[in-house]
Amino acid sequence: MSKLKNQKRKFLYYLKNCILFFIPTFFYRLKIESIISNKYDKKNVDMRVDYYFKTKNSFKVSSNAMTITELWKHQLFKFNENIIKKKKTKKHSTYFFDLYAIFAYFSMGKKVDFKFGDIKESCNIPTIVKSRPIMNSQNSIIMKLNKIRHFNFVNDTTEFIHKKNSAVWRGYAKNSEKREFFIKNFYQIPLFNIGQHAPVNEKPWSKGYMSIEEQLSYKYIFCIEGADTATSMKWIMSSNSVCVMPKPKYETWFMEGTLKPDFHYIKINDDFSDAEEKIKYYNKHTEEVLKIINNAQKYVEQFKDKRKEKRISILVMNRYFSLSNQ
Repeated sequence: MSKLKNQKRKFLYYLKNCILFFIPTFFYRLKIESIISNKYDKKNVDMRVDYYFKTKNSFKVSSNAMTITELWKHQLFKFNENIIKKKKTKKHSTYFFDLYAIFAYFSMGKKVDFKFGDIKESCNIPTIVKSRPIMNSQNSIIMKLNKIRHFNFVNDTTEFIHKKNSAVWRGYAKNSEKREFFIKNFYQIPLFNIGQHAPVNEKPWSKGYMSIEEQLSYKYIFCIEGADTATSMKWIMSSNSVCVMPKPKYETWFMEGTLKPDFHYIKINDDFSDAEEKIKYYNKHTEEVLKIINNAQKYVEQFKDKRKEKRISILVMNRYFSLSNQ
């Protein structure tokens, strides 16, 4: 995706959500019963709700829990504070809008514990998050937050066999030891076109921006976790290229923990030591790659039905309020 298209997409996202924010919540609540009682694709819906919300026991919200109105004031306060103090901290406005779009179907007096941002640690109490560790995350309740950045699928019209027989990666390595290790140790391999977006003291692995469209001209695209999950995974798995990555350690609404190695993606070692060998192997076994791509595309399909996605989100939130006795 080009920078211009991405800017337009974000503008429309904020415009739509600002308009929805001023619609009385009474109109949302009129629809909730019909949304919850809808039984289509029940098996998949129930599986996903259970996956996002693992705990089955009742609980109490903490003293830090907020209503959606309190959360809005909290976000507004942070925004104003950042302007006054000239801080460049994240505002998390997309997190608020995405959570509000579901919260609006319930009473505004209900409260939630939440953590916005890239969460890599487990929660001590049931808490709404965008991301969590795949292991030991019983109290981390995933909601579809910051979806404007994380859920970007593509319509790739170039067949795999017509793409370059090499692997590509572009991204930021700041605050990610794994990414720094990867680019510093593997940028010279002829089979790879990898590098960091922005200049870093004119390092040889500092390369220019590469759009999604340009990356899709390669057969293989590396997916490397940064602050938490690899954002690019969603659009790669919806394309005719194949995702190449170590086994994920973190997950989001995309349920990365359910992905099967060498079935949905090409698995490589955590230290990337077998990456070149794997690319060479699959360059000689095209049929195997095509099966992986087909499996990945089928996996992605479950996230494309907007009505179903909203229903699952509402069911997760409904379970939160039910188990917290609200």
